[in-house]
Amino acid sequence: MGSAEILTTRRALLSRLLPADSLDELDVRQGQFHHVVIGAERVVCFPRTEAAAGRLPLRAAVLRALAGLELGFRTPEPLVESGDESPFLVLSRVPGAPLPAGALKDPGVAEAVAAQYAALLGALAGAG
Repeated sequence: MGSAEILTTRRALLSRLLPADSLDELDVRQGQFHHVVIGAERVVCFPRTEAAAGRLPLRAAVLRALAGLELGFRTPEPLVESGDESPFLVLSRVPGAPLPAGALKDPGVAEAVAAQYAALLGALAGAG
């Protein structure tokens, strides 16, 4: 199932899960393991394979654990998990956007990203 098909085949479900959003304006991304529908305040992840579906509960648990550590950055928090034949995971949305292609060629941007990664890794190490 392609990214565009998600909005058609899951329309009724997405209307319930993302009631504040216009379905025709949602952004859909396809990753290696999930189709991700991005709303204004929530994100819905639909696994692309049975293996990815089987890992959804663990993914939710890890995100809950990270959110509870107060590491100094926002973490998507699981809001709704399905337990049926049509698995999905609804997460809170953390605002932001991907870096534009080639942004890391700018030394200032690369330095800022490296500092953020270092702070994140340091906070994770400190949390054990």
